[in-house]
Amino acid sequence: MIDSVYLVQPRIAHGPHVPCDDSLRGRRIERIARAGKQVRISLSGGWTLVVHLGMTGRLIVTAADESPAKHTHLRIAFRGEPVELRFCDPRRFGGVWLVDGNPDEAKGWIGRRIPPVAADPLRISLAQWRKLIARPRQIKALLLDQNPLSGVGNIYCDEALHRAGIHPLTRAADLSPAASRKLYHALRRVLTEAIALGGSSVSDYRNAQGAPGQFQTRHRVYGREGQPCRRCRTPIIRLVVAGRGTHICPKCQRLR
Repeated sequence: MIDSVYLVQPRIAHGPHVPCDDSLRGRRIERIARAGKQVRISLSGGWTLVVHLGMTGRLIVTAADESPAKHTHLRIAFRGEPVELRFCDPRRFGGVWLVDGNPDEAKGWIGRRIPPVAADPLRISLAQWRKLIARPRQIKALLLDQNPLSGVGNIYCDEALHRAGIHPLTRAADLSPAASRKLYHALRRVLTEAIALGGSSVSDYRNAQGAPGQFQTRHRVYGREGQPCRRCRTPIIRLVVAGRGTHICPKCQRLR
């Protein structure tokens, strides 16, 4: 049960309610789930605390008497428990939203809207995948857009495209049925492996206990500029696609 809430940086809080003692004290955490790139914490009374980590955000569970780390913006203490849940975000690209009811239908908004949540690539069929990506956009830009698909970040997009042998500038609508199927399975494998290994810690990311992820040890292209491709030994190169640093093997991922 939540005992107290300390909002250090009000600018990271959005939505119709402010996460504070008056709105959260006495509520119980009933469920924690992922929706796209969001962490949704369901509370008693039908309330939901939505957390979007952005690029550098972290949710950590730490001893209540431990000094807050730099850039700690929200602290939640629990009745009778010696720990706190804290939200830290150096660059403040993330945020928290407190809503009463369905987060996707909340009214009376203040500040930024909750980022959109579309289809989850781990939960859709191949037929649904083909329909969703059959659009005249560059495949990387489409995957990063969070619409029509959610939960695909820059690292995992690069890794999946490499495994599927697809150049990121390829138009999604031009993918052959075989290439589309290959990318579907590659993306699901990459996401599944990354989740099992706790994510990729290439800069700030740590899990709730402060431990780094391990999937970065399996990166085939991301962050490996100038190093040999693990498949063909051609040096990895870096491009900018959809405004994001992008890593490819120029031999395995030829633009056709």
